[in-house]
Amino acid sequence: MNRQRKNEIIFLVIVISILLLSIFALVFISQNNKGTTTPTATSTTTFTPQSTSTRTSTVTRTTTPSATSTRTATITLTPSVSPLPSQTPTQFVFDQGDFEQMVVFQQVIPGVINRFMVADDGSFWLASPYAVGRYQPLTKQFNQINLRDPVIALTRDGIAWILPKSGTPLSTWDGSLGRTYDQTTAWLTPQGYGLPSPLAPQISYDHNQDLWLTTAYDVRRLRGDQWRIFLPQEMTFTLPYRKTLSTSFVISHSQVDLVSWVGSCNWSDGVVAGGDGLRIYQENDWHLTELPVASGCVHTLANDPDGHLWVAIEKQLWRFDEIAKTWQQWKPPALDRTKNSDFAYGQVKQLKVDLDGSLWVLYALCGFSGCDDNQILYQIRDDKWYQRGESSFLQPPLLLFAAKNSAWSLVPGEINRYLNGTWKTVAKIGWIGADVDANGNLWLLTGDLTRQLQLWRYQP
Repeated sequence: MNRQRKNEIIFLVIVISILLLSIFALVFISQNNKGTTTPTATSTTTFTPQSTSTRTSTVTRTTTPSATSTRTATITLTPSVSPLPSQTPTQFVFDQGDFEQMVVFQQVIPGVINRFMVADDGSFWLASPYAVGRYQPLTKQFNQINLRDPVIALTRDGIAWILPKSGTPLSTWDGSLGRTYDQTTAWLTPQGYGLPSPLAPQISYDHNQDLWLTTAYDVRRLRGDQWRIFLPQEMTFTLPYRKTLSTSFVISHSQVDLVSWVGSCNWSDGVVAGGDGLRIYQENDWHLTELPVASGCVHTLANDPDGHLWVAIEKQLWRFDEIAKTWQQWKPPALDRTKNSDFAYGQVKQLKVDLDGSLWVLYALCGFSGCDDNQILYQIRDDKWYQRGESSFLQPPLLLFAAKNSAWSLVPGEINRYLNGTWKTVAKIGWIGADVDANGNLWLLTGDLTRQLQLWRYQP
């Protein structure tokens, strides 16, 4: 009996001890948490930043930008498709090959990078839907502004172009100062009857170095600090005038004369629905062209240094000789039926002029699953077709030219170089963006989800 009572007393002591320890732990945690507050994130939108200079290879943003521009701008962008790959950054490098890591950025540019460019002065430009920044390699200085609106274009002269959804004002930033175009510079809100163009705005320069911009509803030219707006009616285009349809414009400029061409394309729910062909702008006026295909969707245009205009319209490729004033249709070679028995040519997805003046043509291949995920690449050189490869990616390869007879083809996670008639895989890197500088070096931007970005260089 005494033994049983003794066991009960021991059990009771253990229970009371556990209870006291639990109470002590709760009091200890409560005292440690007393006075602790949860930080609340705040965001600011600025236009022109102050910057911090560092002499190391790691660039860290340590200052809060402050506005210094003489004008203010509300920066918002009409949704657009990025000219550069925008896949999620890969968190590791498979095989860097001969690429050399040059710069590491720490905690810069909030958001996923969707634009990357090497400017003519050697500076590097990065943009996301929330910010744009410029890195100067000589001074190791990084300047950045935060945005409410994405950048619509980065141009080689070192300018970021920003346009709000409202369509006005158009703003620019050169890495240190900003500028605004509004009604005082003849910039007005783009307006039209149907839906806005599904294509991203396109910026280009003519033979006189005037800047041209395609908007959601029209085409515009900047000369000096004044804009000239060309409405579809003035360009003699006939629009479908249906609220459910949209019309886009593509533009290209002669490399031997002060002449520009604009092509139109109509869209219905993202699908081509015809178009009104091609127009030419010369001697300050718009004219019909003698393109044998009078109407139809013009997908893309390109001018080569020999005075030829290339036009991709309704699955056809035409070339105009500016000297002889003649048109010639270019039909691609017959497909190899042992490899492509179930495919047929679709539209021309890209036209790009090489540094040697040859033309690279990317055709869509259409099969049972459609025309979106297969392409075949050709080069037209010395008036002959040469097949340069095929791909089966939803997004066509990024094609860059670093030197004559040398090209780069970049697909997700892989970098290929074309040299002396063959392609060679030189690295397998999860790249975000790529560009070629004035010296022919290929630059890659890589990054991961920890907000670290890296610049890699390949010197041929």
